Amino acid sequence: MENQNYESESIKKESNNKLFIIIICFLLFIIMVVGVSFATVTYTKKKDSVNTISTGNIYLNYTEDTNGINITDAYPVTDEVGKTLTNEDQYFDFTVEASITGDVVTKYEIAAEKDVSSTLNNDDVKLYLEKKVDDSYEEVMAPKNFTPLMKSTELGTLAGTMLLDSASLDESSIINYRLRMWVDEDTIINEIPKSFSVRVSIKAQVDLAED
Repeated sequence: MENQNYESESIKKESNNKLFIIIICFLLFIIMVVGVSFATVTYTKKKDSVNTISTGNIYLNYTEDTNGINITDAYPVTDEVGKTLTNEDQYFDFTVEASITGDVVTKYEIAAEKDVSSTLNNDDVKLYLEKKVDDSYEEVMAPKNFTPLMKSTELGTLAGTMLLDSASLDESSIINYRLRMWVDEDTIINEIPKSFSVRVSIKAQVDLAED
């Protein structure tokens, strides 16, 4: 009888061990599945049904081979003249294109990054931003001296760059921008050649739309 009881106890222990191992494996499987779910771009709303969305993206398209504009051998001009500059080296066209799928909102910021080789002072330069509406351009940012951010923004636009525009989109869009830059009319020009260059950059963030 004692041997039978001992064998019975051994069988129970072995069964419990196997059950414990199965439970651990099952939990590990669940953890792996949850981990993969968090790594994918899905979102479940607080409703009876499960809704899966795919987020959008946003990027810049340039109409030129470069992504910026520079001032060389330029003379001071008034804002009225600067806003109408038409030479190819006096303005820069670029496009913000947003491809959005699902119930999301894309926030973006456009900034000008000053090139380290620039020798003109920030106060010597004016920047002016427009965007195309129908067949004409409308002012987005009035003429303004290059004004670097004191600290980085929540979207990631870096301190030291100049914020030109910020907006949000909830549907696929194409926005055409035009940036102009000129020497401020109050700048004193001497015989030493000076220059100023900026590059256009964009930071974007995709947020899930609220119900």
